[in-house]
Amino acid sequence: MTKLTWTVLNLTQANLDITQYVRSLSFSYGRPSPVSPYSGNTGLLVLTNTSNQAAYANVNDNISISCTPNTHGFTQSDKVAEFTVISREYNDNPGNGNNSTVTVLLQDALHNAGNVNFVNQSLVSTNGQMQEIVNLLPNQLSIIATNTDVAMSTGTFSVNVNQRLNDIATGDRGLFRSTANSFTSYEYSYRPPSNFALQIGVSTVLTFGRTTSASQIGYQTISRSESSNNNLLYNSATITGSATSATKTNAASIALYGVRSFTATTAQSAKVDETAEWYANAFSDPNTITLKMTFSDVAQNATALALFAGSVLGNTIFYNVSYTPPGGVSTTGVYWPESITVDATPASTLFNITMTPQTYYANFILNDTVWGVLDTDRLGVS
Repeated sequence: MTKLTWTVLNLTQANLDITQYVRSLSFSYGRPSPVSPYSGNTGLLVLTNTSNQAAYANVNDNISISCTPNTHGFTQSDKVAEFTVISREYNDNPGNGNNSTVTVLLQDALHNAGNVNFVNQSLVSTNGQMQEIVNLLPNQLSIIATNTDVAMSTGTFSVNVNQRLNDIATGDRGLFRSTANSFTSYEYSYRPPSNFALQIGVSTVLTFGRTTSASQIGYQTISRSESSNNNLLYNSATITGSATSATKTNAASIALYGVRSFTATTAQSAKVDETAEWYANAFSDPNTITLKMTFSDVAQNATALALFAGSVLGNTIFYNVSYTPPGGVSTTGVYWPESITVDATPASTLFNITMTPQTYYANFILNDTVWGVLDTDRLGVS
């Protein structure tokens, strides 16, 4: 039977292997939707604690989670996630203490950012500001950031660090993605839209569909949700940058569906009009489909499972997903794993994934069949 084997290391305690004490683990990363903030994610470890094994996961220790089989194509380990211990809850068994456990709460780098407030902090980089922030907190933010496409405001700021990172990402329209086992070995990387095709791209070796194969993960349940049903239909966007605001509308969409407004505050000092225009277009179709799927490791082909561990979990990119509506025909589209939840026990691992259509990340590149907006009707904003 094919299944993932998990390994949990305490990096702070000289890479101490604590797997033998782990009864179950769960973690997640991503965000609920493409317009949600990256608020950070958490994980849980349930450890045997019959003789103070809780000491193997102290508060503020860094925990690495890896799994095999894992086809990642890099020289790094099989790591798929990294977290910081933030608290422990003891579940003591009365009497001799047999079967006592400790629940260890974990949080990731983006969650760590929410714990820090800048007070009169000088930020001087326009396009490299995200990495500038990360460099100020190297022990808390395991993130590597590519320069943004859009220039950000500079000056002296008193602001929550997570909020500032999100204000930058919203204005730039980029992505945070898991890169735990890539060549960077950072927990997350940030990529702007100009890097999507080169740095992220669409997988050529792994897909998702109704059946399993050496190159396809077979989902066990799948649900489809239209944008009009999951608060992702917008045709009027107001963006407030550091110095100016702009409102753009899609007249054709408004005529059909009424005004659906989106508002956001960003850190950008330029191209506020373009950002508003993008939001008014990219989310104006009420029939755009978001997918939610579940599947277990024991139901998969071993080769595909190893590809999934090394790519979706450890070095996330875009993927082709196929589904067949009842009474319809097979449909295939390019999707981004917006959020991933993992629940593992020694017996099996269950995955829940929300897949966002790539059209929510397309930009105004008219001659690009993957990353461009080719429907000229959707360019009619004002």
